[in-house]
Amino acid sequence: MRLSDLTSVAKHLWRTWREGPSTRRVLDVGSGHRPHEDATHLVDLLPEDDSERGGAFKRLGRSLVIATVEALPFKDGTFDYVYACHVLEHVDKPERACRELMRVARAGYVETPSPFFEQGYNYPKPDRGWSFHKWFVWADRHNTLVFELKTPQSIDHFCDCRHAQFVKGVYERVGDLNQVGRALPHECKNTVLHWKDRFVYEVRNAPAGAGKGAR
Repeated sequence: MRLSDLTSVAKHLWRTWREGPSTRRVLDVGSGHRPHEDATHLVDLLPEDDSERGGAFKRLGRSLVIATVEALPFKDGTFDYVYACHVLEHVDKPERACRELMRVARAGYVETPSPFFEQGYNYPKPDRGWSFHKWFVWADRHNTLVFELKTPQSIDHFCDCRHAQFVKGVYERVGDLNQVGRALPHECKNTVLHWKDRFVYEVRNAPAGAGKGAR
């Protein structure tokens, strides 16, 4: 067990000892190799498959349910809070996943790679690292969570503006994008949405049946 894992377990045990058992129920969906230290319950679809995460799956003493975010096996409002970090870009039906998050929890946190970073991990070669991600995800100025289907055309598209051409040049010259990532602030690399009660989402360029939600 790594030092960071021991620290997470120790913090959880310390809070329990100091404050007593908490009645707050916190779900981490797609918890993978880095479950949130506040989580009381974990959901993961393929805990034995580490091919699409940065390390081996970890439970760290939490309750685990094998399920997909698109069909969570919990009653409405089961959880006080839900974390969904770097999971929604993987799903087939983001509209279902968003509805499920809002159904089972009263508030939550969503995090995905930003379109800027997502594109860099697919251009100029689709096997650069994140070819298994299906969506570009961002929050627009109204805080709507937007999903746009990744296609070979959208991955290769850069506008003619000076900034886009600069980024394109960086992608073409840097072999290991992690070197760039370590120097970038969190909000540049990630799309982040904090929500309470519900949030609005929009799915673009998807098969029939998807669209805007959380009405």
